Amino acid sequence: DGVCVPLAECKNYHVNELISIRLQDSDCEHYLNVCCDPENVENPDKGKDDQNNPENEDNGSKENGEVDVVASPKPDDDIQPTPDPDTVVVVSPEPDDANQVKHGDEDDAGVTPKSDHEDRPRFEAEFGECGIRNKDGVIFSVTDAQHQEAQFGEFPWMVAVLQYDADTSDHQYSCGGSLIAPNAVLTAAHCVLDKDADSMIVRAGEWDTMTTNEVLPHQERKVSKVITHEHFNQKAMANDVAVLLLEEPFTAAENVQLACLPPQGTVFENNDCFAAGWGKANFHTQSYQAILKKLELPMVSKAECQAALQGTRLGPRFRLHPSFVCAGGQQGVDTCTGDGGSPLVCPVAGRDDKYYQAGIVAWGIECGQEGVPGVYVKTSLYTDWINEKLAQAY
Repeated sequence: DGVCVPLAECKNYHVNELISIRLQDSDCEHYLNVCCDPENVENPDKGKDDQNNPENEDNGSKENGEVDVVASPKPDDDIQPTPDPDTVVVVSPEPDDANQVKHGDEDDAGVTPKSDHEDRPRFEAEFGECGIRNKDGVIFSVTDAQHQEAQFGEFPWMVAVLQYDADTSDHQYSCGGSLIAPNAVLTAAHCVLDKDADSMIVRAGEWDTMTTNEVLPHQERKVSKVITHEHFNQKAMANDVAVLLLEEPFTAAENVQLACLPPQGTVFENNDCFAAGWGKANFHTQSYQAILKKLELPMVSKAECQAALQGTRLGPRFRLHPSFVCAGGQQGVDTCTGDGGSPLVCPVAGRDDKYYQAGIVAWGIECGQEGVPGVYVKTSLYTDWINEKLAQAY
């Protein structure tokens, strides 16, 4: 009889397999495990013993790809005084409300060491052309995404920013970000404001936050410095951009690659842009996404966006700051709490596989309301600023 092992440990299991993320469709208890002939198991010490090891269980992963975590935006997380400011959502959770994620062995500082599998020859890669989206996934493809799950490795520049919580001796999900250099991450200033660099780590190559069974491991690096924009306005959320410098660069892998910054001043008018993140599905749910979700969103002009936002409780006097762009506006399709700092990417003209980072998830009015777009930092306004900060640092 076969044994259930992680996909990457079965020698005769073909790459580019079709994988179901619905547990009832799998022969094994975990959707990323496969039934393998014992003779073909790369690590023979695993297998049958590991199948029934409670430490390898999903620990809270739900069949619908969500994990229960209570996280409510604080009423003072507004962008400017409004008649009802608690309707304005800054799309990052507070540390106490954050999503607890999987962990391996941790050192005394609470930082997970690099995985022993990071340098597997089978998965060696280089930092290639930036902004390349793997629309069919890496190594396998998800066949039955029902909750807007992204493919594994589809957005290889996507990172999670985690903050160490001394009270729980654990790391908590704080916000999203994008890898713009092997040792630098782009995120939103509101995500990292007043946070110490030594309390944060960045995780790249992540996909399902509730399992360590992915076919390629995630990697983690400590943050050495936080650079927020000098003119970030916490009240109006203007210039909501930050760069995190890392103590060590990430190792290139198929699921760890770089995002592309757009040329300074680029204007995006696409209807086929994507945002990704682990945030809530909507404003009223108490659940974060376990598996990285993706949303296809149209860009919305400044005039149309401002008019839509004036129709909300922001009121007719609201003016959209020039540092923002807007996208979305379709019922139920929106970034939400927990997605802050995550990238919005749009295709490069003439390419169907390469994307520029057009925005950074910033804020919105609740989430997913019909006719109300989400608001994003206009990345192309800051390309020169970002490059200047990187040049000064390195």
